[in-house]
Amino acid sequence: MNASVGALPANQPTHMPGLIAPLWHTGLFLFALAGLSFWSVRYHSSLQIGPSPRIASYFFILASEWILLGIVALGIRSRGTTLAALIGERWSTASKFFRDLGIALGFLVFSNLFLAVIAGLLHSTQNQNVRNLLPHTATEKAVWVFIALTAGICEEITIRGYLQRQFTGLFRNSAAGIVTQGVLFGSAHAYQGWKQVVVIAILGCLLGWLAHWRKSLRPGILAHFLQDLGGLLGGGR
Repeated sequence: MNASVGALPANQPTHMPGLIAPLWHTGLFLFALAGLSFWSVRYHSSLQIGPSPRIASYFFILASEWILLGIVALGIRSRGTTLAALIGERWSTASKFFRDLGIALGFLVFSNLFLAVIAGLLHSTQNQNVRNLLPHTATEKAVWVFIALTAGICEEITIRGYLQRQFTGLFRNSAAGIVTQGVLFGSAHAYQGWKQVVVIAILGCLLGWLAHWRKSLRPGILAHFLQDLGGLLGGGR
């Protein structure tokens, strides 16, 4: 037998990441994500400033985030993948936690400085929809902590864990997976205006790069949580 028969070309990788869920499932997830994004645009544009609408919207956000995570969990289960596998290395020691915390803090410093430059070039500022959503009362701030934690966990798993892995497998290219999930992440924040969509899409790409580099979602989860936790400072009394 000729030794070259069936051999891979020298420039072709011997392994490519595969899909972690059926394509129809990804379509279902994107449909649900688009529906929630559309609702956000309509709802936030009509939100009347006051504690009751904010609390109601907080609980809707919490429910929708965990529902999306549940959809992902069911989809990847059919291919033998678990949420723990998507997240990556466990914090088996305190040093591993503090290592990832240090990475998250360093990422926050760099990303916020970089995104501030991008926002400045775009003349992007916080719009009224975002200001209406930020917590004011003690109760709202208490619930906001759970909002930040939920966003850090759920959005990193569903977007950087699931969608990034899925699109990387679909396009056979990690950069394409990172960029695609970043664009979708930005688009899901359309209620903040198109300029902020661009800024958030770039943030999504940076978080995607972090997940790809670390082979873990844990630093991104910490960074995302701490970033959103800053919303406590943006409200009022």
